[in-house]
Amino acid sequence: MPISLLHNQEVSGYDFENKNLKQLAAQIFDCENASLCISIIEQWLLLQIADALTSKTAYNIQRITATIKRLFVMPAIPVTELASIACLGKKQFERLFNELVGANSKEYARIVRFQKSLKLLQHYSEDTNLAQLAYKCGYADQSHFIREFKQFSGYTPLALLNVCKPYSDLFNNPT
Repeated sequence: MPISLLHNQEVSGYDFENKNLKQLAAQIFDCENASLCISIIEQWLLLQIADALTSKTAYNIQRITATIKRLFVMPAIPVTELASIACLGKKQFERLFNELVGANSKEYARIVRFQKSLKLLQHYSEDTNLAQLAYKCGYADQSHFIREFKQFSGYTPLALLNVCKPYSDLFNNPT
């Protein structure tokens, strides 16, 4: 199930066709202590991670992680090149990326470009050129940058600067 279907949704563990998840849901349902309940969930999640890392999935996670790292550096990279980095065909790469990330690679690249533009806007000054900023973020041109920025934020880049100071969770270290 794509993670996007779970966004802002309350989902019962019983709704999934997963025996282990149904057992977890039963344990949590019977649990009276919140801290014990959290501990049970943490243990279950750690077990899931350990299982994933010891299986074929670990190799696929490494493949997709390599492509995500490349997207951070070069958000305008073509999908065929990402597939090549992962040593997969385009269709197989797209399926695996969507399965592991919960979004397709193009949509994820759009998010990376937007987040990168937020980071660069944090240091915006009057002599900063929006066309140069668009290029640094991987947009085709300034109008593409402004149009996509407005789709994500509801504001043009300069209008957002008048409302608030931009912040990127993806590219900033909150220390």
